[in-house]
Parts: sequence; structure tokens; C-alpha cells
Amino acid sequence: MNTTLIQRLLVNRHTLFVAGLCLYLFATDELIEWTRGVWRMEIPLFVYLYWLMNGFIRPSRLQPVIAAIPLLTLYLIHDYYFLRFFRIPKINDIDQLPELIGVLGVTGNLVLFGLLALLVHLMYRFIRFTRNALLQSIPAILILGMPFVFPVGYIQLFTGLSYELIHYATLVNVEKNGRLVTALYNEAKRRDTYSHIDQYRDIDKLAMRLPPEWETPDKNNGRNVHMIVMEGFLDPTLLANLPKTIQPVHPDLTALLGKRQGLSISPVFGGYTSQAEFEVLCGVPAFQEFDEIEFNVFSGAETYCLPRVLHRLGLHTMASNGFKPDFFNTIPAYRGIGFDAVYFSKEYTPTENTYLTRGGEEAENKYFFDADLYEQNLAFVKQRMADKKPFFNYVLTVYGHFPFEPGSRMGPALFKDTGLPWDLERIVNQHYYRSKALADYLKQLLTLDPDSLIVLVSDHLPPLEGGFETYDKLGYLKSGPKDRFHRNRFIVLRDGKAETHPIFHHYNIYRLILDYVTNGQYCKLKPCNFTYPLSNEALRDDYRIIMGLASRQ
Repeated sequence: MNTTLIQRLLVNRHTLFVAGLCLYLFATDELIEWTRGVWRMEIPLFVYLYWLMNGFIRPSRLQPVIAAIPLLTLYLIHDYYFLRFFRIPKINDIDQLPELIGVLGVTGNLVLFGLLALLVHLMYRFIRFTRNALLQSIPAILILGMPFVFPVGYIQLFTGLSYELIHYATLVNVEKNGRLVTALYNEAKRRDTYSHIDQYRDIDKLAMRLPPEWETPDKNNGRNVHMIVMEGFLDPTLLANLPKTIQPVHPDLTALLGKRQGLSISPVFGGYTSQAEFEVLCGVPAFQEFDEIEFNVFSGAETYCLPRVLHRLGLHTMASNGFKPDFFNTIPAYRGIGFDAVYFSKEYTPTENTYLTRGGEEAENKYFFDADLYEQNLAFVKQRMADKKPFFNYVLTVYGHFPFEPGSRMGPALFKDTGLPWDLERIVNQHYYRSKALADYLKQLLTLDPDSLIVLVSDHLPPLEGGFETYDKLGYLKSGPKDRFHRNRFIVLRDGKAETHPIFHHYNIYRLILDYVTNGQYCKLKPCNFTYPLSNEALRDDYRIIMGLASRQ
């Protein structure tokens, strides 16, 4: 074999592409490890796709580079998402594109749309369609389309070829098999599972269900429940390496609660508030068995969740949401969950009857400032109490959402040039004012309604740049267990007194509330396990039934 032939075999665009792909995988190994299993499916598929893309690009000196750009873009999008939210993206996450656009800010959106525009421009300028290229693309169409058309077949193919398949660990599957092939597998698995959802609609098999004779108004204790889910409410005092000169908690909140605060485990880190809402309101873990976002499956049909149970127990159930109604399929989800009334600000729902208004803040910051939301909710609570009927007051805040813009309503920044990461510096300043607003709200709520249950919990930790690594450097719950990045502030005030709970789970707040409303009878009828850690699997059957009922058309 002569030297020229060896050079042609070793130095060509495809060999260089494989070398570049391996270099990228090696460079991002600390982000997502890769093993020899990636050579079974991922790299051969990418080499084929790269060869195919060359056939669609007009010959030029730039042809090898332009052919590689779409494939590189897939990896960049995948890994950026993973860095930002520390979870593996799935194909159906495209449903959450509006949320991503909403949180990126002007600069981020300019970069995103600039890259997309460049990609479209390159494809428009250099792409060509030939008979050979179209024929050569048939295997790609079959492979990439198989999860959508014949998901069972793709699952079998992936299972047979995979280096290792872990059904409960998506990250491990990516590490063992590759990014794209695992994304296709996740989509096939979701579609196959979803095709069986109609078998999970027998409410008589729901273990959580109260006996029908108990779902009557005479079983409630006549007291109100206030549930506040707070957006990204990171308590900086849980950061062991926070400079001692920074005291981010307002003294009023410290005086009110002291150390009587707990921690609850959220299903998510960095985003996807609706996942935390689902657990709090439906009492089961967010297994993501039918969709990455449980709320996406909700059609508006009745399902068995906390607001509906409380309604049957005689409470009026109402939700006040500080953000837009079109995010996370919120309106059908809230309807199916069983809220009697749902309120968004009039700026987002001009034709609806609502007591919420963001006012002048909308021009400054799209995220409703906590104090303004609390003030309006307090006035509304006062009206509801005049009706002399017990109620469930559910409030979802949105201030403190990435990118943590302070807005004019916050007040002057008290901590500047701290040496902290830019996002954490914003958060500690926000926290001072958010904790003040929370203290004011709780004190007034306790004055209005002292004999009630008040539960507050953060939906998830905010997505600091660097994800878990940044939290580790800052010493979040230092030397804590692996689930520490899912632990969030949890506050309970029962009949005017703050109480401390051991490590809780978001989905057990459901049981805490029902046990309070029924004067301790719920946990006698349906034994409540508040210990830690818990086995989520015991609740999977109930999860499936709740989702099956919620998805009816």
C-alpha cells in the first residue's frame, strides 16, 4: 500500500470529522462522560449523517465545514441545556421553547436567533437536492423517523445494540451510548408508554383515594390553608462559603421564624416549576413517564389531585399565578387538578375576571415582584374570609426567575462588588427584599387568619452558571447527601406557630395539608410516611392513574 493511499485513508474529511467528534467528546468528558459504547451507535450514525450532509452541500472549499455545522449544533444545544438545567434534554422539550426564549433575555435571544439565522443562511446558500442524495437519505429517514412511527421497533433496536441500558438513569444512558441515539430512545419510550396511558384510568384502583363517604363537606375542620410555591427561593445562608459580611436574610423573617425552617426535596433543579407544582398538588412523584413535563399531558379532564379533594371536602380552591397562563399548559392543568378559580394578572388575561395586576412593573421587569403579589393576595384573602367558607389559597410567585433582574420595585442593591458570581450577587440582593416581603406577608396573613395552615416551599434552586459545580464551590448544604441540590426551603406555620419538619418531599405536602384539614384523620385512613428517605416506586401506580385520568379527551 503506497504512501498516497495511506494519506487518503487517514487524511480526509470523514476521518477529520471523527477526530473532531472524539476531541469534542473528550473535551466535554467532565460534563458528560463517554465510554466505548458510544462507538456502537452514536459515532457510526454521525459519520453516516456527515457523509449524507456532504451530499446535500454544493462542492466548495467550505463544504466539509458546512456539512458539520448542523451536527455540531445538535451537540452544542444538548450540552448548553444540560449545563443550564443539569438534566438531559429530550426531543419533546421543544414544547418548552417559549419558556427558554422567555428566560434568555435580550442578549441571549439575539445570540440564539443569530446562530439560527446563520445556520439557515448557510443551508439556503449551499444546500442542493440531487437524486443520489435523496436516495442516500432513506436510511436516515428510517432511523430518525422510527421512534416517532414505530417506537417499539426502535426500543428493541436500541436495547439490542446499547452498551448498557439503565431504565431510571438517562444521564448514564447518554454516557454509555451517546447523545442523539439516547434522545431518540427517550422519545420512542415516551411514545410507547403514552400509547398505554388509557389503561390507567380506573379510579377505584387509586390507593390514595379517600373513601367516598369521607369526601363530604362535614369532614373538614372549617380552617383555611395557604400554600405558597416560591420561584427559585435560594436561601443564601445555606451556602457555607458565603462571605460573612453578607447578611442576605431580612431580620424580620429571622425574628418571625428563627431556625424553625426545614428543607423539602424538589423533583427538579434549575427550572421547570410545573414539576414542583405537580408534586405539591397531586401528591405523587413527577416520574416523567408520559412526558418530560407532567402538565403537558393534562387535557382539562378531572383527575384526583389536592384541590379537587379539598373542594369535595367543602373548601373553595383558588390559584393565583404570577406568570403567564400559556406556560407549562397551566390552564388545562389547573382545570384538571380541580381549582374552582384561577387568577393571572390582567396584563396577561385582559378578558378574564381577575384581582391581580402587575401595573407599572411590567415595563421594568416581566416577573411580578413578590411584595406586590402578596399585597394583592392579602386583600383578596380578606374578601374570601368574609364569605365564612373555608378555602385553599394557592399562590405561585415568579420573581427571582432567571436572569434575576432586580427591577425598580426591589430597592437599591445592598451587596455590591462582593466577588460572588454575577448571578449569585443578584440573588443575595433579591433575597434581602424577598425575605422582607415574605415576613410582611406572613405577619399580615397570621393577623388575618391565625387559625390556619400556611405552607411555603421553593420550587427549585435557581440555575447558577456552572450548575452543581458552582453550588459545590459555594458549599451548599456542605457535605450533604447527593440529593442536596434538590433540597429547598420549606416553612410550615400551623395555627400561628412555626414548626420544624425533618427532610420532606414536595409530594408529601399533599398529605400534610389533607391531614390538617381533617384534624388528623387522613393519615389514619391513608397511612402517611413522612420519613426520609422514601421509595418513590410505592407511588408509581397512583401516579399512572392520576396521569391517565388527566389525559382523557
